[in-house]
Amino acid sequence: MLTRSKLSLLGAVLLLSACADSKTCKPNAVRYDYPQQRLDQALQDFSHKSGCFVEVDPALLQNQQAHKVHGSYKPKQALAHILHGTGLKGSRTDNGMKIQAR
Repeated sequence: MLTRSKLSLLGAVLLLSACADSKTCKPNAVRYDYPQQRLDQALQDFSHKSGCFVEVDPALLQNQQAHKVHGSYKPKQALAHILHGTGLKGSRTDNGMKIQAR
């Protein structure tokens, strides 16, 4: 049986990957025009735009703000801009990106 916290985590992972086109990130630079916003929103936007599955513990996203991102970037570069100043880092996985504390 799934507990409420496991369901929340599962929901966040599925939400961040819901519109990813494939199991891996798009290799080319993509244009991003995101304002400063809640980190969970920014990561969802990033996932949709880049095609990257984003694995993250929802507890890390609480009360976090993402930096604005304007320009053309490859996924890892865009994610670094989004996470700047949050104390979090992104790394590449076989299926996309993983976010964890530094």
